[in-house]
Amino acid sequence: MSSPTSHASPTPELSTPPRASDPLSTGIKSLLDPTVKQTTEKLLQVHQSQQALSQELDRLITQLQHYLDTTDPPSLRPTVIKLASTSKRLAAVNTTLQAIQLRVNKLYVQLSKQRLPH
Repeated sequence: MSSPTSHASPTPELSTPPRASDPLSTGIKSLLDPTVKQTTEKLLQVHQSQQALSQELDRLITQLQHYLDTTDPPSLRPTVIKLASTSKRLAAVNTTLQAIQLRVNKLYVQLSKQRLPH
């Protein structure tokens, strides 16, 4: 077991050099090394991107808080009410369209049955 101050590799089996007498290990390591290296680099890039995003969000929150503290923001309630009303109307239209589609499908089935010779 390693001491708390040592920096052991998270994957020691990949970081230790294979024995010269084991060609299978050497082959597998040479096959996997580029993939592991590329994955590690991509993970580092994702981590850096997440840190940058976190910093940008912190900056935005600070600016928004400053904006809220120094100004009287406009009321969004009327806009939210309009959006909710529009959403309800859209849902009603979609329901009507579904009912129409079902009727058209039923008519198509009935017409198909009538065209078939008896």
